[in-house]
Amino acid sequence: MTSCHNYESLPAARRVAIFGGTHGNEMSGVTLVNQWIKNETEIQRPGFQIKPFITNPRAVEKCTRYIDTDLNRAFTTENLSAEKSEDLPYEVRRAQEINRLFGPKGSQEAYDVIFDLHNTTSNMGGTLILESSKDDCNLQMVHYVQNALIPMSCSVLLTEHPTLKYAASRSVAKHAVGVEVGPQPHGTIRGDVLFTMKKIVKHALDFIQLFNEGKEFSPCTVDVYRLTESVDYPRDKDGNISAVIHTDLQVTNTKELY
Repeated sequence: MTSCHNYESLPAARRVAIFGGTHGNEMSGVTLVNQWIKNETEIQRPGFQIKPFITNPRAVEKCTRYIDTDLNRAFTTENLSAEKSEDLPYEVRRAQEINRLFGPKGSQEAYDVIFDLHNTTSNMGGTLILESSKDDCNLQMVHYVQNALIPMSCSVLLTEHPTLKYAASRSVAKHAVGVEVGPQPHGTIRGDVLFTMKKIVKHALDFIQLFNEGKEFSPCTVDVYRLTESVDYPRDKDGNISAVIHTDLQVTNTKELY
């Protein structure tokens, strides 16, 4: 559990981006962003700019996760500062371009908020991914979205790490928010998953509008999930997986096992 504190000194969010296609075969974000590029009416809000953007168009065209390397791991200091060259992996060159358009990463000129839309084959429903427990704006936002979605649930995954430097595409912004919705097989679209993602984005944009207009939000607490360890499958002496998930435990993501 993490807490939202007083945020009176936080500036308004005037520039917001919605990324789709960071992984080119995760089709809900691709579909929504392409829809909003053609017609922004659904996402327009007064008082701030919203830019829908396809982050990895070549991967989207081929309906594959990436071309040369994972774009969502490409926003390292080393990659962003590398000398421009056609010999660089496509996603590194693309990361440099995105950093130029929406950053520079870590600067005051960077976009205020970036929503990065993803799908997963995991049965985790709607999940919001945050990188910091100290970002009061984001904590208030996810708390607002969770309440607005009731009775639908929306989990929060906190990827905070004391030494890790985040290299995700959304890390270019001052406030980075991942939106992950599943289950959906890659390269396909499920209507229920698409509509869940659309609702999450809608409520998040509603929050930003209210925040910019000066609405006061009470202090709150947010239940979050953290990755503590990975548990491998049982394996035989040759390293081959020797078991499957028990049927009683299938599709029970975010539930206690014991």
